Amino acid sequence: MLSTNDVELLSIPEQIANSIKKMIIEGKIKPGDMLPSQLSLSKEFGVSRPTMKEAFNYLVDNRMIKPYDSQLGGYIVNDFLSEDVSNNIYELILLSLHSKTITHPDIFELRKIIEIPSAGLAALKRTEQDLIFLNNCLAEIRQDNLTVEEMLKIDSSVHYLLAKCTYNPLTEAIMNAIIMTYQKHSPNIQDEDKKYILIGMTDVIEAIIAQDEIRAKKAMEEHLLYSRTYLQIKRLMG
Repeated sequence: MLSTNDVELLSIPEQIANSIKKMIIEGKIKPGDMLPSQLSLSKEFGVSRPTMKEAFNYLVDNRMIKPYDSQLGGYIVNDFLSEDVSNNIYELILLSLHSKTITHPDIFELRKIIEIPSAGLAALKRTEQDLIFLNNCLAEIRQDNLTVEEMLKIDSSVHYLLAKCTYNPLTEAIMNAIIMTYQKHSPNIQDEDKKYILIGMTDVIEAIIAQDEIRAKKAMEEHLLYSRTYLQIKRLMG
């Protein structure tokens, strides 16, 4: 049963911030546009200037706006980064998991749909600068006696890097949201199973370095097949 303790009541500044956020989302105010002054908006909303200042603080904290002129107190609408999109998708995934509208196998299936072609895209688009990070990842993977925690950290780092190598902001945002979900919901992996964490990842990286699109996609498919084992998802890719 829902209790009053479970209901979050929005303050006046939060309600104002949400109204401005809605206008930004609907495109009525665009990235780079300067917002009206806090004084004029406080009059428009019928609230005090401190209340409007607090609403602006909420928008800054949510990275919707940023200060433009510290002396005049001006603010402009932020450009939207893939990180912001990732956080929103991540929150939606968590909410859907908690409400049981999606399952972990659903997320893993999405990984198949996105990460396999994305590995090929990364092979085509990777830059000379990316080579530095890719070779660093190879060196880390080839270290001896890695712990489960170290291997999981390397795995996440490599997937983050591969997402970046696609140079597609939306692909990067979705992949990063999925990676964050797995970081939060990683199963307890025993030492005897840790070999599955990074198995096949060397082949993925080497194919991307060689700019071999077909081999990169195949290697990623095989890596995800092994990932299924330690994530205990049996019905996919079988």
